[in-house]
Amino acid sequence: MGLFRFSSGSLVGLDIGSDRLKVVELVRAGRTYRLARMATLPSPAGAFRDGVPVAPDEVGAQVRALFERAGIRTDRVVVGAGGQTVTVREVRVPPMTPQELTAAVRYEAERYLPYNVQDVYMDYQVLGESTEDGRKMLDVVVVATRQDVVQRIVETVEAARLTPVVLDVESFALLRALRPAQAPERTVVFIDLGAEASDIVITEGDRLRLTRNIPIGGTSLVHALQEAMGVDEGAARQLLEERGEILDENAIPDDLTVQRIHDAIAPQVGDLITEVRRSLDYYQTRTRAAVVSQVVLTGGLARLRNLDRVLAAELGLPVEVGNPFAHLEVNGAAFAPDVLASTGPVMSVAVGLALRGGEER
Repeated sequence: MGLFRFSSGSLVGLDIGSDRLKVVELVRAGRTYRLARMATLPSPAGAFRDGVPVAPDEVGAQVRALFERAGIRTDRVVVGAGGQTVTVREVRVPPMTPQELTAAVRYEAERYLPYNVQDVYMDYQVLGESTEDGRKMLDVVVVATRQDVVQRIVETVEAARLTPVVLDVESFALLRALRPAQAPERTVVFIDLGAEASDIVITEGDRLRLTRNIPIGGTSLVHALQEAMGVDEGAARQLLEERGEILDENAIPDDLTVQRIHDAIAPQVGDLITEVRRSLDYYQTRTRAAVVSQVVLTGGLARLRNLDRVLAAELGLPVEVGNPFAHLEVNGAAFAPDVLASTGPVMSVAVGLALRGGEER
């Protein structure tokens, strides 16, 4: 949803997450973009419900601190909505006029939206044409989010003395950051491992084919560690980040704490793998000719040691951790490679949101 256009020279993407706030500033550099500034801060505790900010003033104050930490001076930003708050669906309709298409999309949306169509902001885009039973059809992607969710996001941004220029869909931002502009026509699965939940996004070339939100994220593993290790949430989070690892079968680590962490989080990781496999099975049942070529991980939990290897072994597919900085110009003196490697997985959505600002010019 475009509100108005950028006039400043920089592009700023703000990812308002329930666990962490992330911001990225890009500057155009010829045909590409240069990473200018970025920062992250913890989100205020108790200020979110189901991934939506419910204390806009409190979150807005932390966003203001985030911008000051990063040294970002522009007040115009691209923000995102995602997870359970956004419905993305592809529909197929006969060719028709734009006015008829708007009405048809609204009718289709009423059939699958879990809330009243009068209470949502909705948009759509024609992806292209296809054939069904010998008839020409239009493939259309429809996006909808509740008006109250949009209002909360806007209130939060304005509380930080910023102006929301565009409200984008986080799964679209993710693809923009991690998929090359000239991506080959192949099927790729992107898994954004968030704090409260995770998004599974399947694409064919530049077309989004399936999105699914699952209630498994980093917080699930933290709570499992709290119970197993008898520690508070902060200590459990630190253990997961510093010593968390998925062990190979029959491996015995020298550090018994690593073994205890593995034993505590293994059931949640197993649930994650099951949900990913279900999504792949559903997708391949729908599109029998499609062959998945790769899985790309992003989000904070993507940094869990050996998770990519375990997923690759379980799914029988190549798995890698996505790098949102790969297609940007980066000054190695300003951003050390180890910093980029550690922050990359959590910055993917913010980078994609900033790139969306470039499309508005």
